[in-house]
Amino acid sequence: MEKIKGVFLIFVFLFLYSPSFSEINFWEKVSPEEETEENVDLFEAVGFKIEDDSWMDKYFLVPRINLLPVLKAHASEIGITLEQIEEIRSFYEEFYPEMEKKAKEVETLQKELKQLVLGKGSPQKIKELVINIARLKAELTVYDIKLVKVIKDALTEEQFKKLLTYYEKSII
Repeated sequence: MEKIKGVFLIFVFLFLYSPSFSEINFWEKVSPEEETEENVDLFEAVGFKIEDDSWMDKYFLVPRINLLPVLKAHASEIGITLEQIEEIRSFYEEFYPEMEKKAKEVETLQKELKQLVLGKGSPQKIKELVINIARLKAELTVYDIKLVKVIKDALTEEQFKKLLTYYEKSII
């Protein structure tokens, strides 16, 4: 209930303090470029900032299924609600810092592994590093799969199908 009150208060604030609110024509067609700007505002309205984290894509065990940027870019076409965004955000904010930490750890361990392999590293130490890197990559992949499931569960079946259509177009 508190979340709904918070979202409501944000809209009231935006309504009252928006200097151009009275100039908005709600029936006017909006171009796709303008819709994209609206999507950013919708996510930011609930304090959900999504950074470009493509740097960590190479640290997953299998290719990453990163639906979040696609969802943000096409939120209005998909018809996502603030409540749905909030549901996804709560998972993301809880687990994303851990994902970043693990990705940075993989990066560090891979550099160390490279030095050991090219230098005079012991086979035992090399084996330990490979196992740790594999474990961390697997954990990152599990977080990614959980985020996909959270998004899927938050959206309706039709919304999720639309999201997948946009996702498929984005990876071509």
